[in-house]
Amino acid sequence: MPKPHVLLVTHDLKIGGLQRVVVDLACGLNKEKFGVSVCVLREGSDFEDELSEKGIRVIRPQATAGRVDYFAFWKLYKIFRAVRPTIVHTHNTQPFVEGGLAAVMARVPVIVHTDHGRKFPDKRRYMFAEWVMSHFVKRLVGVSEATKAGLVKYERIPASRIQVILNGIDGDKYEISLDPAAKRKELGIDPESGPLLGWCGRLSSEKGLTYLLQALRLLKSDFPKVLLLLAGEGELLEELRQESEAMGLERHVRFLGARHDVHEILRILDLFVLPSVREGLPLVLLEAMAASLPIVATGVGGIREAVEEGVNGLVVKPQDPSSLYHAMKQIFENKETRDSFSRRSHELFQSRFSVKRMVEEYETIYGNCFMSPGGEREELCH
Repeated sequence: MPKPHVLLVTHDLKIGGLQRVVVDLACGLNKEKFGVSVCVLREGSDFEDELSEKGIRVIRPQATAGRVDYFAFWKLYKIFRAVRPTIVHTHNTQPFVEGGLAAVMARVPVIVHTDHGRKFPDKRRYMFAEWVMSHFVKRLVGVSEATKAGLVKYERIPASRIQVILNGIDGDKYEISLDPAAKRKELGIDPESGPLLGWCGRLSSEKGLTYLLQALRLLKSDFPKVLLLLAGEGELLEELRQESEAMGLERHVRFLGARHDVHEILRILDLFVLPSVREGLPLVLLEAMAASLPIVATGVGGIREAVEEGVNGLVVKPQDPSSLYHAMKQIFENKETRDSFSRRSHELFQSRFSVKRMVEEYETIYGNCFMSPGGEREELCH
């Protein structure tokens, strides 16, 4: 019997957490058991070279420039008919709705979908479309218990049909020998600056960075040489620059832009801060844990599944600069607490969030869905 072929469907391959999961899954699948390719709906190919180096085919439907493509599902249908995947695995709403419909039309044997977390309630037409498509999938996956709860509450999908698979990352690149002084010099950071706190991701409203800047304005009174490193790009870049200047934070904030050395930057930080208003289970949080960092984060989405209050960090209310300030101040003032959080972050990462564990859990879903004999849809995945 030929091995099943998995076709992963994603919006794009830009730098981002969802995309990183798709790439790690494609590269990590046991190639003796599964064939794999990736279908990308939009432009954006930061990760495409990585897939190509592993011999993984990337497929794109023909783009429709400058307007909504109401026939994207038909283009995907033709791709699925040509590729003939055994399993179509979609990631988030557009790939789910368009890719799922195309997979049903093409009679793909198995459809799996992963929801990577978003703000609920979503637009009604999106939630209704996902509810309809949920009747055709063999297994729905949420990246956190909070994501699962949102699907149950707002899309009325039975909890028994949703499995939680926590995101995972490759921690090997954080086990590196690094000269912190040399890295600081490379980034143009004054040797006297400190403590260093950092954040990585997309500069967008849901990340809550305006509240972090407000908290930093309070913190600099206690730590006059504190420095915040922000690594990433996004639509709020100029707005955040202007906001930091208006608060008198020019000497305390460094905008680093998009970086490919985040694993090294994290290693020179004293604290990682995640002030998000909403999240799924962000990979950058797992990266901070792999880098043995103490963490201050808001208690939204799946964050509490990675940050245990008083164990590897402190959890605060979202949109509350005062809470952020007091948590950061508490950690900076107590070296024993900081060292304990740092050690436990790394231990929790190793036990819960490895990419190997994540890939194996998806392989189990694929194997069960494909290899089980006939029967009801739910039985195929149990």
